[in-house]
Amino acid sequence: MKKRILITPLDWGLGHATRCISIIRLLLDKGHEVCIATSGLALPLLKQEFPHLSFFELPSYQARYSATLPLMMKVFLQSPYFLRVIQQEHTIIEKLVAEQGIDVILSDNRYGCYSQKAKSIFITHQLTLQMPTGLRWLQGLVNYFNHRLIRKFEVCWVPDFRTNPITGALTHTTDVEVTFIGMLSRFHKREVSAPKKYDLLVLLSGPEPQRSLLEKLVLQQVKEYTGKVLLVRGLPNTNETLADVENVNHLSSHELQAALEASSLVLARSGYTTIMDLYFLEKKAIFIPTPGQTEQEYLAKQLSERDIAFSMKQEEFDLIKALEASKSFKGFSRSVHPASEEPLSDLLSGL
Repeated sequence: MKKRILITPLDWGLGHATRCISIIRLLLDKGHEVCIATSGLALPLLKQEFPHLSFFELPSYQARYSATLPLMMKVFLQSPYFLRVIQQEHTIIEKLVAEQGIDVILSDNRYGCYSQKAKSIFITHQLTLQMPTGLRWLQGLVNYFNHRLIRKFEVCWVPDFRTNPITGALTHTTDVEVTFIGMLSRFHKREVSAPKKYDLLVLLSGPEPQRSLLEKLVLQQVKEYTGKVLLVRGLPNTNETLADVENVNHLSSHELQAALEASSLVLARSGYTTIMDLYFLEKKAIFIPTPGQTEQEYLAKQLSERDIAFSMKQEEFDLIKALEASKSFKGFSRSVHPASEEPLSDLLSGL
């Protein structure tokens, strides 16, 4: 039965929006009517991918990291504003459900995007938020409220595998009933390997100022590297160009997949969407977690301990040393997870 489905990805970086691309494609293939509500840079990115769909604007979280304050402290200081955004987006969603005849809401980490009048599904890989060492005593309380917000939705989907999960402790909880849906990616592994054009692809993403700080470090150190480099800046609304290195502000999904496949090695943040994309393409990577971003630090550590990808702290970043160290890591392989653990298509059929 054809449904009218609203997709609402978080605008905290581009990852939540890009990982929804595969869901939107599947829904359209199944004949459903899809519309999208989001904000920030996620809005133009998805408009570029799906120009024929209907779009609605939600209030932006306008998340910013600090160059000096610990991330969780910065998030705590912004929390009153985030709570207001959650209330505002919930009001807008209720109006959209009534006016647009929405049957199903798929919310990727937007806590206010639910309604009693539509089936509401929450998508997240952070069921257990990780607090830094100095604030570990707050972890139980923070996750109590996290789970309360998630339970406002009928269903919680986790984009990972139930067996041998990459998310590890991030999705370990008994307080929320979850369905593991397999990894999400806008990419599809091709049977024939593409010829290599780049020795290194640098993929930047995430809120400022940390995106720009890493870009500055890379630009300083890439001068000492003799290999062929492509820098993808993660700035879909910018026309600025850089000198000294081949660079693009933004690439469409098709263009980015082609660039990744043409690259021997990828340097990126250890954001979970990036990890899922590199998993689908079975790439080798170097990860530089965003400083103080406990989720990225945790994921980078997990992948390093499993000999999948080398990681290095941003304050210790040394490109030449990272390139050398990465040679002993095996990279991502899809063979460790059976196809039977990817039930997303069946779940979308049952909406």
